[in-house]
Amino acid sequence: MAYKAPAEIAKTVVDSSVTKANADFVTLVALGFLAGSFIAIAGATSHTVSLALGPWAGPGIIRFISGLIFTVGITMVIIGGAELFTGNSLMVAGLLEGRITIVQLLRNWVIVYLSNFVGALFVAWLYYKTELWAAPGLEIAEGFVNTAIAKANIEFGTGFARGILCNWLVCMGVWMSYAADDVTGRVIPTAMAVAAFVMCGAEHSVANMFYMPVGFMIRARISGLPALSMLPNLVSVTLGNVVGGGLLVATVYWVAYLRKSSSPKRVSPGRN
Repeated sequence: MAYKAPAEIAKTVVDSSVTKANADFVTLVALGFLAGSFIAIAGATSHTVSLALGPWAGPGIIRFISGLIFTVGITMVIIGGAELFTGNSLMVAGLLEGRITIVQLLRNWVIVYLSNFVGALFVAWLYYKTELWAAPGLEIAEGFVNTAIAKANIEFGTGFARGILCNWLVCMGVWMSYAADDVTGRVIPTAMAVAAFVMCGAEHSVANMFYMPVGFMIRARISGLPALSMLPNLVSVTLGNVVGGGLLVATVYWVAYLRKSSSPKRVSPGRN
């Protein structure tokens, strides 16, 4: 078969959840660090290019280009192999299926989330030390600073809603990647979904682990002003990410394809 049907994808996601739940601590830390680093590198590249375009390109074109470039991060995660907190929201399917426990789920999420944070912070520090943001002028620097301040000042409800929208798309991309066994088939649907969240301006918790620290580092360097708090943004966006991926993707597909039912289904789910 060239690709898996939706019901087969659901089973694959559950099997993947079991593997992730049983991974040892060191493996999760190492792969979590890589995922946070990959997303941060994608953020640095995407933001640098979009800011360098200047106002002549227009906001639509800038978001389009930024979204396309950002997909390099999820591509490295999917093909290179890494543990990304937002994608691991799909482990809810394994929990609903009874294949993993809530303790296993939370263990994975906590370890991976913190490891993602360390990876993203490392790249933020590394990018700051390169001073690439300072050339050819301060336009790129100001862009990073403005982005960090804007994210830090997002209201809780707004961040929560944007987090839901973001991870609904990200997890749909990861979900669709399980349909194929070849590199191209895995990358294209994932990249399309991830590019969509960037283009519409939704909020990704792991990406924000890069955007806010690097923006505040640059802000302190060029203005001497102290950093703002990242916590409100990360809390609201992280909760939204969990709902977007865990509820709107993993739970909905579990209900559609894996839910136990005593009565036979009249129509077998086909391919769309």
